[in-house]
Amino acid sequence: SEYKVKGTAEFFDKQKVLNRPMSPHLTIYKPQLTSILSISHRVSGVGWGVLIYGGTLLTLMPGGFSHYVQLAEQVAPGAGIMIALKATLLLPLTYHTLNGFRHLAWDTGKGFKIAEVYKSGWSTVAVSVLISLLIAIAL
Repeated sequence: SEYKVKGTAEFFDKQKVLNRPMSPHLTIYKPQLTSILSISHRVSGVGWGVLIYGGTLLTLMPGGFSHYVQLAEQVAPGAGIMIALKATLLLPLTYHTLNGFRHLAWDTGKGFKIAEVYKSGWSTVAVSVLISLLIAIAL
């Protein structure tokens, strides 16, 4: 048997016959703000890491990073599109940073009541979008 624990194969065979999933999965849960923000925090961290490494690689390319920024500005159809692109690139940084401060506040034992969690969550999202847009406009 592929299972080391006696009776495991029978258990999984029974679950297959009953058409049950292996274990509770994301598909059976209703998405909540808390779970979405948790996943977003992880994804934004990965996204920001990819942007940092990608930007670093661009500095090694012929012409350097600034050459590719100027190239993107020349190709972009207008200032509004460039602001939107810059804000989109900045959003993972601002969200991950602000949500990190939110987590640090939790480390003090504050903000765990459900109303506080939702208020700080929505505030983090709103302020992240606002800061991203403001920085994108200023650049």
